[in-house]
Order: sequence, then C-alpha cells, then structure tokens
Amino acid sequence: MNLRIRANNYLIINLIFAGLILILILYSYIFSAEGSKHPVPSAGWLTGQTLPSTGLSRSFSEIVRLEFVQARKYNPFGIRIFTFFFLQLMLRIAGSFAVFYAGPEKLRLVVIADAVFSSILFVLCFWPFFVSLVRQLIH
Repeated sequence: MNLRIRANNYLIINLIFAGLILILILYSYIFSAEGSKHPVPSAGWLTGQTLPSTGLSRSFSEIVRLEFVQARKYNPFGIRIFTFFFLQLMLRIAGSFAVFYAGPEKLRLVVIADAVFSSILFVLCFWPFFVSLVRQLIH
C-alpha cells in the first residue's frame, strides 16, 4: 500500500512538472519574439546591465517556431536551456509510463534513474549559463 502511495505521488509530481513545462512552451508560442511584448521583463532592469538571461523568452519564442539561428541571436544559451525543458517533458511522460510498466517493486529504481538523469541533464544544459552569470558577477 505504501509503495502505491509513492507511485501516485511520483505521478502527481510528473503531471505538475509536465503541466508547467507545457505552459512555458505555450507562453513561448503565444508571445512571438518580434510581434508582441513579453509580459515577463528581463531581470536586467534591476541592475541596468545585460544579464545572461536577457532575451531568453524571445529565444524560446523563436525555438518553438523552429527558428534556431534567430533564437541564438536573442540568447546564446536559449537552445541549451530549452533543450533541458523539452527533455524534461519527455522524461516526465516516460517516467509516468515506467511506473505502470515497471510496477511498484521497481519504483525506487525508476525514481533514482529519473533523479540522476535529470541532475546530469541540468548540469549539462545550464553549466555555460551559470559560468557566464558568475563571470559577470565577479567582474
């Protein structure tokens, strides 16, 4: 019974994360890079500087339209970061199916594999962004 509750919790968490990622993709599709003003401003207005995150929303808007060259112009980290979210969406879907097919006895393995893969993916996709951010803060 306890394993069933954990499986349900894992499925709920996957559903929540998948929903948030789908909202991000929908937001990126609704607000084009050129045609409309993104309602979420760049954090650069706080510091008056161009930050590594500047243009990220516009970059995502171009990515969902498959305009990768233009996306890179808005933010050089956009494609890597969007890739993280897209792969996480796929992982949320795969993880949810894995719970049903693996059964409760292998739930622990599914959750551990998910956590390890997600952690590695996060580091690979966000590392250049964080390095750029730290360099900017130091200088």
